[in-house]
Amino acid sequence: MANQTGQFDAIIIGAGHNGLVAAGYLARAGKKVLVLEQRDRVGGACTLEEPFPGFTMSPCAYVVSLLRPEIIRDLELHRYGFDAYVKDPQMFVPFLDGNYLFFRASTEKTVEDIRRLSPHDAEAYPRFLAFFDRASEILNPILLEEPPSIADLAGRFRGKDEEIYRYLMFGNLYDMLADYFESDYLRAAYAGQGVIGSFIGPKTPGSVYVMWHHMFGEVNGEHGMWGYVRGGMGRISFAMAASAEAHGAVIRTNAPVEKILIDDGRTEGVRLETGEELRAKAVLSNAEAKRTFLQFCADAELDKGFLKRIAHFKTDSAVIKLNIALKELPSFKCLPGTSPGLQHAGSCDITPTTDWVQEAYEDAERGELSKKPYIEAYMQSATDPTVAPTGYHTISMFCQYAPYHLKGREWSDDVKNEMADNIVATMTEFAPNFADAIFARQVLSPVDIEQRYGMPNGNIFHGEITPDQLFSLRPAPECAHYRTPIEGIYLCGSSTHPGGGVMGAPGHNAAKAVLSDWAKQ
Repeated sequence: MANQTGQFDAIIIGAGHNGLVAAGYLARAGKKVLVLEQRDRVGGACTLEEPFPGFTMSPCAYVVSLLRPEIIRDLELHRYGFDAYVKDPQMFVPFLDGNYLFFRASTEKTVEDIRRLSPHDAEAYPRFLAFFDRASEILNPILLEEPPSIADLAGRFRGKDEEIYRYLMFGNLYDMLADYFESDYLRAAYAGQGVIGSFIGPKTPGSVYVMWHHMFGEVNGEHGMWGYVRGGMGRISFAMAASAEAHGAVIRTNAPVEKILIDDGRTEGVRLETGEELRAKAVLSNAEAKRTFLQFCADAELDKGFLKRIAHFKTDSAVIKLNIALKELPSFKCLPGTSPGLQHAGSCDITPTTDWVQEAYEDAERGELSKKPYIEAYMQSATDPTVAPTGYHTISMFCQYAPYHLKGREWSDDVKNEMADNIVATMTEFAPNFADAIFARQVLSPVDIEQRYGMPNGNIFHGEITPDQLFSLRPAPECAHYRTPIEGIYLCGSSTHPGGGVMGAPGHNAAKAVLSDWAKQ
């Protein structure tokens, strides 16, 4: 006989950052909240681990920007240890011919650096940024609201703004870059920004939207910036957990959920894998949509058409992550030296030619590992010495493409090391000391990311963030507003509007939906 314990207002499945945000808001509203996490720590993909003794690393998430300032304020995250700072430069791009570009936190400084290589593009660059700034003015107000319909969304873009809508919804970044810039340097530098975390290429329609998704954020009030969290990204989740617990929420780790309990079309709570049953008025699932409906609600007799739409929600991924301990920082051919410099302070993007990212994507489309991978690398230890022992450094390498579904073979340690060796060799082309500087490395394939952190197919957004899977379509019209076909069950994770990244908006919006529904009862 199952062990039955407790009665809660809300049970939240998953202590990833969205689940913790939902818990924080519900607890502040005076509700009795329980968060259940299958792993031994909170944070999901936004946590801290020590893959090598003395090295603190965020295994998946690596930089902050999208986290909504309203959530930081409402949950008092600074009070509980959250501390972010802008990375400058935002991006460093070395080229094969010995040239390089810095994209600084200061637009003026960036323009001057671009002017060395292209006076035309130096003038075009502010206009390029203005496009995304205007898109943010239109779209940011709906991030913390229930999603608009596609028709309502289109109505927000009027007059000159219709061109922004066209680019965002139907355009591709490859062509947009050619429209703005004459220099291959600029076109190459930005080609990867429209594919981050997505199984698309820069020539894929929707890649402009993916780039905007990475540009609407802010750090400490500086719009469009990315930054580091002092001590690592997991400090965000730890602050959220502490904030929720301070207001009465209970968080249980090592508590995997087996199923959501449903009776007569409404939820009654959850059953853990141990057999323990926990009762609640509402269950908020921070798990991705497929796992929620196809596993946790497998015997709920849901509409077959709805289940088909959930099953077809695109979650393909080609992300592989390398977390590396270094004996010294990379010494780049274009900017030699291992002492911390500008080339180490922000992200380093390996996109040296205009077609580099597209060709890497085309390899993956064929089910192959990219021969020349797209690399985005972060050396947080260059500006935050707390994450590595004295005299050592860290580098986090977010790379594409390593498709979850390989043609003719399965993921194994040999395949992981083959791809990792290729990534290291590629980086070493630009920084000759890199391979020898490696002290230890951790390789996370898309299969590892799925199994460890619950991301379907290793997709860091719980589903593609292309326009056909956004707003009132995410993950399906029946549950795009956080409520589901089963009374009392809500979605609060990145499968819902406004999508993935360490943003917190889905958790915020789901909690508000729950409180709104309860207020009407």
